[in-house]
Amino acid sequence: MPRDRAKESPAGAAIAERVTQLGHSLQARGVDVTVAEIIDAARAATLVDLGSRSEFRVALRATLIKDARHLALFDAVFDRLFPLSGSGGAPGGDAAAIDPVSVVAFDSDPAALAASLVAEHGGFDGELRGERHHLQRALRAADLAQLMSDARRANPELPTAELRERIEQLKQLMAAEVRYRLGESSPIPLDPAVQDIEFLNATRHQLDDIRDAVRPLARRLAARLARRRQARHGRSVNFRRTIRQSLSTGGTPVDIAYQRARSHRPELFVLCDISGSVAHFSVFTLTLMAALSAEIPRCRSFVFVDAVDEVTDLLAATDHGIEPWQLMRNTNVIAGDGHSDYGAVLSQFWDQVGSGEMSPNSTLLITGDARTNYLDKRVEMLEEIAGRCRAVYWLNPEPRADWDTHDSEMDAYARHCTETFEVRTVRQLVSCVERLL
Repeated sequence: MPRDRAKESPAGAAIAERVTQLGHSLQARGVDVTVAEIIDAARAATLVDLGSRSEFRVALRATLIKDARHLALFDAVFDRLFPLSGSGGAPGGDAAAIDPVSVVAFDSDPAALAASLVAEHGGFDGELRGERHHLQRALRAADLAQLMSDARRANPELPTAELRERIEQLKQLMAAEVRYRLGESSPIPLDPAVQDIEFLNATRHQLDDIRDAVRPLARRLAARLARRRQARHGRSVNFRRTIRQSLSTGGTPVDIAYQRARSHRPELFVLCDISGSVAHFSVFTLTLMAALSAEIPRCRSFVFVDAVDEVTDLLAATDHGIEPWQLMRNTNVIAGDGHSDYGAVLSQFWDQVGSGEMSPNSTLLITGDARTNYLDKRVEMLEEIAGRCRAVYWLNPEPRADWDTHDSEMDAYARHCTETFEVRTVRQLVSCVERLL
């Protein structure tokens, strides 16, 4: 077959689909990959020798990766989507054909083998349980002691120390694959330059760096939430729909129909103080939560100083990238002297939103320093809200040691919160949001 017509064959169509999945997987993990680059990668796949795995890998890497920091991530996703076949054939071969002995004895890259063993023996087709359960099932089936013995006989020249290192690497890759399938991947990577900068002490340049880091982090969090949701619900077959659909193909079930997941869809209300020094912290929180809106259906965002205004549509219109001054200019959050008034805000929020729209499925996330400027704190209003919804969480950007000093009423409000968090840095913000969601 001429190389430029490969994409017209069924195999070529499958390769193009896998290339598209590769691009989307990289996007979900925070890599900047455009639609045009995915198209270029699919075209590049038609111009290289698909029998050469290295040539195929280089072609996709050249079209999809612009930053050397993402090369390791690319290789990991590539190996999952294009596993080696037992004979070293074209990319996208059947993972079940991988010969474990050959991989361990002669191949120093067992990533595809690890993925194949976990997929076949990890027990993910049944009830999902803990990481240890699925990993032990895969390890028992792999029988690494026997595998090591067979590999030593297949390649007597391989040093014992290197053979043991390959077996250990295989175990680690299998554990990583199990975590990936359960949605419990490694901690979200943070840029060391910004992860521990305190919001309240950051310079303008540091705030810009934090803003650049928040949105990729949100995409990674969204991808993790999607995997967790899929893992929870699984994919059970709907036999009635499958049989009904097979009537159009003469009774052959070509397309399998799956049960539609009936997920619990709680409402999330985000209420953020945008006064003074806490404004930037609140904007970062809004950016993070709004960017997760695809995985948090029915999320509504509100901001306040001494009055409350909803900004859900405003955040969507600005693609979740907004400055504190834009919030001030486009909202009605100042009703009096412009000093934060938590008592008045909680009362207004209860009257306009809480009493009529919150339910036992609702969660309220409040961000702010709880400094009332010595005004009436109206704790009873937060008590009313907490009694109406499922949970109330409070994120405070000040050090915990500063809570309840001067005009801070954090302790009084904390009595009616499900949990309170000290969130002074990006690291703490991401950790907190990931835990809550």
